[in-house]
Amino acid sequence: MPLNRPVHFSDADWAEYQQCQAEHDDLMAQVVADREAHLEHDLIATYDEYQLDFTALPKPEAGPTRRTPPPHRSPASRRRSRGR
Repeated sequence: MPLNRPVHFSDADWAEYQQCQAEHDDLMAQVVADREAHLEHDLIATYDEYQLDFTALPKPEAGPTRRTPPPHRSPASRRRSRGR
């Protein structure tokens, strides 16, 4: 939508304003395009980094180094530790 020339602008001022506005619009379009390309590149790089790998993993060695989980506390012992 073209703007109407303000009354206080001369023809030369209006032409300069329109030229500056066009340059600004071109610059902003380039900035947006660069940003979109950067985001797209990052998304592709992230996808490639976390791509699933279906190669077989070595089986974990079973042995005495495996620890047992600590015993669970009973609900009664939890009630006592609340500090009524």
